[in-house]
Amino acid sequence: MTNIHNLDITDTEYAQLLAQGYDPNLEHQLVELGESLDQARKLARVVGLTKDKPLQTDEEWQEFMAVWEDTCDGSVGI
Repeated sequence: MTNIHNLDITDTEYAQLLAQGYDPNLEHQLVELGESLDQARKLARVVGLTKDKPLQTDEEWQEFMAVWEDTCDGSVGI
């Protein structure tokens, strides 16, 4: 069962994140563990990009590296 949380994003942003494998429940769990909402979203995106299959194309790697660099710009508390 999926819980519904206020993610403070538009439907379009949400659909875009889901297409990348984003899991809102993981984000919520990270927030409960003490991460900021922004950092939890970034970490959930990193997991989403890599959880189902290894990155294969240059585009996939570029997207991953952009998300990773954005994630590392903030402080990671886990």
